[in-house]
Amino acid sequence: MKKKVLWAVITTILSVLTIYTLFYNSGLSLTELWQDIKEASPLWLVPAALCMLGFIFFEGRSLVLILRTLGYPAKKRRGFLYASADIYFSSITPSATGGQPASAYFMHKDGVTAVEVTVSLILNLTMYTLAIITLGLISLIFFPRIFIDFALPCKIMILIGILAMGLLTAFFIILLKKQSILLKFGNLIIKIIHKLHFKNTAERFKLKLDTMIENYNECVITLAGKKRLLVKTYLLNLLQRTAQILVTVFCYYAMHGNLANGLKIFVIQTYIVMGSNFIPVPGAVGISEFLMYLGYSMLLSEEGAYTLAILSRGISFYTCSIISIFTVILGYIMIRLRSNKRKKEGIK
Repeated sequence: MKKKVLWAVITTILSVLTIYTLFYNSGLSLTELWQDIKEASPLWLVPAALCMLGFIFFEGRSLVLILRTLGYPAKKRRGFLYASADIYFSSITPSATGGQPASAYFMHKDGVTAVEVTVSLILNLTMYTLAIITLGLISLIFFPRIFIDFALPCKIMILIGILAMGLLTAFFIILLKKQSILLKFGNLIIKIIHKLHFKNTAERFKLKLDTMIENYNECVITLAGKKRLLVKTYLLNLLQRTAQILVTVFCYYAMHGNLANGLKIFVIQTYIVMGSNFIPVPGAVGISEFLMYLGYSMLLSEEGAYTLAILSRGISFYTCSIISIFTVILGYIMIRLRSNKRKKEGIK
């Protein structure tokens, strides 16, 4: 908990420094930025906000779909909570390492077993990564000129991002198909616990491990036979990533950008996502904003690129994070109230 608070503070400081640096370099004042935002068309800001919500919604729908296939009667609104926990804690922890455990916490509190949680999150993360790779490869194949026009450091980051996501996808697929890897990992943990002289804990964990691997295998077999589920999960993740990227396109239109350039903005933003997604900084704060500025400068003036970077990032990341944390807090309060009620009624 202390670590999460620490990273939340670090993320906030990074965010403030990033916004300040963007302002400092752009020569824009707060008054000028506010004037630009006031002049933005609400007609386009509304779909930008809806796409931001879609980013949370589609991940939640994907998780609910997987859980229902595994036999757990997950409700759609709980999917929004699971996704909010993942998105918020991913944004404040290095390499997004906090998102999956936070999502798992709420699933577990809803009665989903640890094995089902693990399989669901790994499968969804696999499809999430495949969705980014798909958009990145389409951009590289059909719009290589835009990639070439990026500065050399940006190109290197984009290529590293593609390579890292490819390796990560391969790792997730192997993890789903080779339960022996999990068994070896579990045995390694047991050895470490033994060496720390917690023999009773190690023995209890060992007794559970075989059952967990067996259940894990059953879950994977159940999902492997559901091709329609795999396709739907992939498409939902594709919609999620597309919705996030479209926030920038609609912000560009809100700033009275040329309608014909919408597809180029979409491709530029896709490259930016590829280049910043695996930066080991909470939420890729700072890196993402500067990639955005460099990318948007291909089509906009310096001032326009800064304004679009601030407006787009303000909706797709900062506002999204605020909505996510409020959803997480509300979800946590509801769990506590439900727990207290069950205690009063004498229900375990």
